[in-house]
Amino acid sequence: MEIRLSTPAADTDLAALESLYLDAFPPEERRPWDAIVNPAEKGCPQLRAIYAGECLAGLVTTWTLGPVLYVEHLAVDPAMRGSGIGAAVMAALIADASPLALLLEVEPESDDNPMAARRIGFYRRCGLDILPYPYIQPPYAPGLPSVPLLLMSSGSDVDPAEATRLLHTKVYGV
Repeated sequence: MEIRLSTPAADTDLAALESLYLDAFPPEERRPWDAIVNPAEKGCPQLRAIYAGECLAGLVTTWTLGPVLYVEHLAVDPAMRGSGIGAAVMAALIADASPLALLLEVEPESDDNPMAARRIGFYRRCGLDILPYPYIQPPYAPGLPSVPLLLMSSGSDVDPAEATRLLHTKVYGV
């Protein structure tokens, strides 16, 4: 599957990406859309639209944080899931990030969340491993809960304590 990651091509694409973002992530796992489209710091986070050919297929937001490229959000249009787009995006991100390691957060496996195991399996097939480190995602905003998550990385030399520090200070501002 040939994909392209780029700045959204039109305002209509931005509106479609916002809708996908709001549908794909629960409130406790997302930042305000305006903070993605108009980040306080240039490029933090960086929003890229995913195009499969000329078709808008999804979105990815990333942060460059020292030794890692952090993937904050990745969502593929539900009608296009299962077509290899997500794997192609991950391969492109890993290649583009080199020599940085790719880093992301995932929900731990649980009986009441069967999608978590599928996501972990997907990221493992893409070359990421779970970092053996207790990790809690701070709240995105007052009134939202912290979320117990796992960190996964494409690099075996990623220091999970340093990755946590970078995420907490740069991404979550705590």
